[in-house]
Amino acid sequence: MNAWTVCCESCDHRWNLVGTWSEYERQAIESRPCPRCGAYTLSSPEPTKATRHKPRPSWAKSYARPALQAG
Repeated sequence: MNAWTVCCESCDHRWNLVGTWSEYERQAIESRPCPRCGAYTLSSPEPTKATRHKPRPSWAKSYARPALQAG
């Protein structure tokens, strides 16, 4: 999996995408209008490898912190 940022050169609106990246995908994204301003100035540079988050251990999911006492 790869993660990359799409940026509008006109209004600087940015959003992240995750998935498989190809030259075809990049061209498909860059040929669309910006969802914010409608300009056809999107760019998507070469993606970086997406980092995977480690799943939480089962004991951590059920752990509840003790309530703080008002003082």
